[in-house]
Parts: sequence; structure tokens; C-alpha cells
Amino acid sequence: MSNNRQNVTWVEGVRGVASFWVVVTHLCRAWDYSLWSPRDTADATPQLLQLPFLRLPWQGRIGVTMFAFLTGYVCAIKPLRQAKSGNIPAALTTLGKSAFRRPPRLIMPATIAMFIAWLFAQIGAFEVAHLSDSHWFRRSVPIDIGGLGTEIPRLIRNFQSAWSGGNNEYDDHQWALLPLLQGAFLIYVLLFATVFMKFRMRLFTCCVLFLWYWMRTSPEKETFECQFLYGVILCDLGSEKGFRDFVNSHPKARRTVLTTLIVLGWYAACFPGEHWEWALWSRQLETIGHFLIPKGSSNYPKRFTAIGWDMIVTGIWLSPTLQNLFSNKIFMWVGRNSFAVYLTHGTVLKVGLARLIYGWSTKPYWVEQPPAEGEGEAIVHYIPRSSNWFVWALAIPTFFVVEYYIAHLWTTYVDSYCAKATKWLEDVMFEKDEDEKHGASAMA
Repeated sequence: MSNNRQNVTWVEGVRGVASFWVVVTHLCRAWDYSLWSPRDTADATPQLLQLPFLRLPWQGRIGVTMFAFLTGYVCAIKPLRQAKSGNIPAALTTLGKSAFRRPPRLIMPATIAMFIAWLFAQIGAFEVAHLSDSHWFRRSVPIDIGGLGTEIPRLIRNFQSAWSGGNNEYDDHQWALLPLLQGAFLIYVLLFATVFMKFRMRLFTCCVLFLWYWMRTSPEKETFECQFLYGVILCDLGSEKGFRDFVNSHPKARRTVLTTLIVLGWYAACFPGEHWEWALWSRQLETIGHFLIPKGSSNYPKRFTAIGWDMIVTGIWLSPTLQNLFSNKIFMWVGRNSFAVYLTHGTVLKVGLARLIYGWSTKPYWVEQPPAEGEGEAIVHYIPRSSNWFVWALAIPTFFVVEYYIAHLWTTYVDSYCAKATKWLEDVMFEKDEDEKHGASAMA
């Protein structure tokens, strides 16, 4: 940590890792769902990627948890910095304008991505995925595509559903955007309510709220609300010069603590999503969880993901070396395109990569009817995935190259357009402050 100001650029790099892990997770969902379990069956030998530590990127869950934490951290940086410098009016202005910008900056690009997926659905681009042997593909692509008379109202209904807690048929990966938007406003309200508080009292308030959400057994509280608050807590702590000086004055202890946190956190976050009773290590974690997780909690795997991630990110936050690593050009570039990757990868995966793995024709799909009525059920023969390892070795890297190139174009053009549109809305709807009025007069 810098003695003058905490390093915050690492957040962008970690965001890039989160988006990459989300994509990898969906690849595994499509073609190797067994990685969600600690082994294929109760008596089987674990696969290499089912083992602790190695399984984390592939088994899902942690990417969205990371996004939630980063939302809390990023939303708190500027207003807390202004408040601690004594400029409370500027902090309140930042909160007000940030709250205004957040919805269009999320909703506009997400709607464009959904509309593009809708266009692909109209020309049958999801048909190969729909008829493939991948169960996840079949349940996550739009089906029963009709004429424009039914599809345009369906598009409108899906837009409404996506931002009111329902499912998005054209791009189901957007399910997390509404909780992330709501979480941003949780942070804005929290900071508005505590901006006049002393540092320790604000920290105490955030910790009490964190524990309150943690003790609630409603779904996703550990994934969203707890992570939003933990992001604010670490941001607030990291911006305290006295705390940074204390940490920097004990380098050996700091390295010991951060290494322990990262190792134990990585291990905890590996808790299997399914069949954790099949392995000794996951049964041991479950036993520990009885002391950490409130009784009646609806999702043990997500609770362990939250515990593990909070330990990991605390270790990163304490490590100047890791912060510098995540601040390098490669991680920063990936992080800058992370939102675009999140929005576009589903369509690229189900339209482009599906054809590289299954081919372009739907003819291999056929239904075998029973010999006579009442003599059994029809047998569905889905399009089989390629059995040629070379096809996979070529298709997966090609997918990532194409995906990140599309994401770069999206960030450069679509996202910048949405930013300009948001700025125009802000100029239209907000009163200009005195500096802006004088600046405008001077330019005139």
C-alpha cells in the first residue's frame, strides 16, 4: 500500500479475472458439468480439475461474487476520498451523479446486447445449440421463435423481465445485472447516511450491516449484499493513512497474514457445488461451515464461495506485489473489456463456438419413434459434439480470440456511445453548478 494513497488500479485487473472465470465456467457448464462435484461418483477417482485448489475457476459461482465486491469497492472510492479530505459537498455531489449514471450505464449496453441476441434468434442462429447434446445449451437458448408479430412483444416482455427480477430468454447471463444495480444503490444510500460519520463509526456501521445480511437466510445475500458491504469496508480501511502506515511497518507479519488468507480462502472457495458428501475434504469444510454459516441457509456452496473470496481479496488488498501484478497492462486491458465480455460471451458461445464444436448442420438431430403407439417413448438423438481433440484444441482458443476482439470493439464503440448518451442525459436533467456556468460563459 502506498503511504500517500491506496492503489486502486488493481481492481480493474481483478475484474478482468472475474469475467474470464465467468466465461470458463460456462464452457464447463456446457461440456463438463461433472467438475461441479468433487468426483464423478461417490467411489470414483477424482479428475485432476476436481481436486481442491485446481477446481476453483471451473466450478462456477465465484465470478459473480467477485463482481459484487468490486462494485462496492469502486462505488465507494471517490466519495470516501472526498469526504476524508473534508469536502463533504463534493462527496454528496458525486453520490448524486453516480446514482443517476449507474442505471443507463448498465441498462443501455445490456439492452443492446439483448437486442443483438434477439436478432440472432430470428435467423435461427441458436438452433444448433438448441439441438445439441449439451443440456445447458438446450435450456439456455431461446426456443419456439415465431414471426415478428410475436417476437417483438416477446422482446419487450424480456426487457421488462430482465430488470424486474425475471428471466431473460435471449441472454440468460444478464440475470446478475439487476442485483448489481440494486447493490450500487445500497452503497450510495449507505455512504449518504454515513458520510458525516467519523471513520471508526462508519466502519462499525458497515460491519454491523455486513453481519446482519450474513445472518439472513434469504438467497444470494452472501453473494451480493455482503460483498457490496465488504467492498466498502476494505475501501474505507485502505484509504486511512494511519492503517496503511501500521500495515507497512510490519512487512513480515503482513506477508504471513496475506499468504495464509489467500491459501485458506482459495481452499474454502473450492467447496463443491454438488455432491460435497462424496469427498472427505468437502465434508470437513461442511463441518466447519456449521459454525460459520447461519442455520437454515439456502446455499452452502455460495456461502463458502463468499467466505473464500473475502479471504482471497483481503490477501490481495494487503499485498503490494499482487496489486502491481493486477495493475499491469495485460490485466488492465482484460479488465477494461470485462463488462463487454460479460455481455457478449453468451451469444458468441452459443452461436459461434457451438458451430465449431457441433458443425453447421442440424441434420444429425433426429427423433426415433416407438414401433407402435403405446410401446415406449420416442428416443431423441441430439447433435453429438465433436470427438476429435484437434477440433477442441482449435475451437476453444479461436473462441477466446474472437470473443475478446468483439469485446474490445464493444468497449471502444458501443460502451463509449452509451457513456456519451448518459452524459447527454445528465446535461439535460441536471442543474449546472457555478463553475460549469462560468466555464460556459467564458467559452461563449
